[in-house]
Amino acid sequence: MDKKAIIAVAICGVTMILYYPFILPLLSSKTAKVAEEIPEEIVPQKSREAKTAEATRSLPDQKTIEPQKDVPTQEVVLENEFVRTVWTNEGAALKSIQLKHFKDAGAKKILDLLEDVNTEYRPLAIDAILQQPDFFRQRYQIVEQGKDTIIFSTKLNKEMNLVKTVTMPSDKYHISMEVALENTTDAETAASYSIIASSLITHEGVPATDIAAVLGVDMGNKRTKLLKMAPKELPSKNESVGIVWAGSTNKYFSTILQPASSDMIASVNAQALNAEGVLTNEKAELADFMVMIQTNKFRIPPHETARHRYIYFMGPKKEQILKQYETLDVLLDYGWFTVISKMLLAFLNAVYRVIPNYGISIILLTIIIKAILFPLTRKSQVSMFRMQQLQPMINQLKEKYKHDKQKMGKEQMLLFKKYGVNPMSGCLPMLLQLPVFFALFRTLQLSFEMRQAPFMFWINDLSAPDTLLTLPFTIPFIGSALNILPLIMTGVSFVQMKVTPKAPATDPQAQAQQKMMSFMPIMFAFILYHMPSGLTIYWTTSTIFSIIEGIVIRKTIKKIRT
Repeated sequence: MDKKAIIAVAICGVTMILYYPFILPLLSSKTAKVAEEIPEEIVPQKSREAKTAEATRSLPDQKTIEPQKDVPTQEVVLENEFVRTVWTNEGAALKSIQLKHFKDAGAKKILDLLEDVNTEYRPLAIDAILQQPDFFRQRYQIVEQGKDTIIFSTKLNKEMNLVKTVTMPSDKYHISMEVALENTTDAETAASYSIIASSLITHEGVPATDIAAVLGVDMGNKRTKLLKMAPKELPSKNESVGIVWAGSTNKYFSTILQPASSDMIASVNAQALNAEGVLTNEKAELADFMVMIQTNKFRIPPHETARHRYIYFMGPKKEQILKQYETLDVLLDYGWFTVISKMLLAFLNAVYRVIPNYGISIILLTIIIKAILFPLTRKSQVSMFRMQQLQPMINQLKEKYKHDKQKMGKEQMLLFKKYGVNPMSGCLPMLLQLPVFFALFRTLQLSFEMRQAPFMFWINDLSAPDTLLTLPFTIPFIGSALNILPLIMTGVSFVQMKVTPKAPATDPQAQAQQKMMSFMPIMFAFILYHMPSGLTIYWTTSTIFSIIEGIVIRKTIKKIRT
């Protein structure tokens, strides 16, 4: 086997091994649409809603930001068709976000987007207002609770009242929130505050690779740049101009705080939380984290109210849902293969509407791809068959020009041209399948439709490996999970090699190359072992149909003579 062939095979092998853990995370597109802006309002005191005014005036004066001992801790529920939220008056913050139509990662109970950790850093709590830190501990009074609305109220000091109004639409994955700061003095007041955009989002997989802090930055020309920070990169601070939203994401869900105006945001801070929900400066890969938005300083004229409006998204990263929220569709990013991935997903969804099984959709997709590539596959097989027949002539050329490799190569190419043989045609069908393979991997990995999508028997989640059982011991490079499909795929690949035309015994170079290629099924088994089972179904089905194609094609070319 010549050096070029050895180097080519080695590069292919190393690339496939490194693709999943190192190369794939870099294939990330970062463009989408820009958010619609609604400016913050400075509203005269006379235009305040009567209930809000009455609530703020009735509060006792406060000189400190210590928790109010005379206000008991309370919890209140706000829910709609899709989401059930539990709020606490300590920080006027979210304590639970249950998505009614989805199960948790173990498919055992209703999904709660917030980790069940006793922490003070809860989403939507306001902190560090008027130069007074730890305001998230403040207990608010719940002055109104309706079917779709909660009003929290507290007094910052003798000069300022704070009212937080939360409203939940009946059929959306978000709540609308208004923060009203009332200046009750005869002098203008300057203020700013920080608000927790997200905290302790639940995990769908290994935290180190599953969860991330995210923010969107307006790039102009209706483009938004998505920035992601993994837990191991925290703490982190971003002071980019034009930040339009910030929050947290895992593989399938996000919690995002989006101000009505991007001019409100001065910076975004993300900091790790330890297992007890306490802030830490450690760069621990498995740590949870909190994302906090710091507002720009704003001024409130005497006896007027500054109102800041927000939308808080808390739902699945499903394309139809994210498109309802302008720039949030950038959260669903397939990288370089976005166009192909969306086409594949559209096909899988179309088949699913007729046959509600995504495993069958993947098999039908495989058959269609093989049918499209069949002319190229046939041409490749014919070329390989002709190569076998030309081998005696090639050996003669090697013997004749054994001292002149350049001349031998030129004569060999003339021979190939005369008999219509293309040595590279065998690689073409495989190369054309690779973009589909990688795009399907991204589709199965990130598309919400594949989450917990069952196929049959023990395969109950096409987005995850098809683990049949967990072994009581660990196997190097594999782990303790026993996944069956990669083993089936490996067996089918060896069968394919058995029925593939063999290199002539008189060509030692081709024989050596064929022996090296015999290790490819094992290599693929390692690569695909921990990948989504839907991808393994695709590759196994493709290999089975390649065997059938080979048998059919060889029957049609037996009469070919040189």
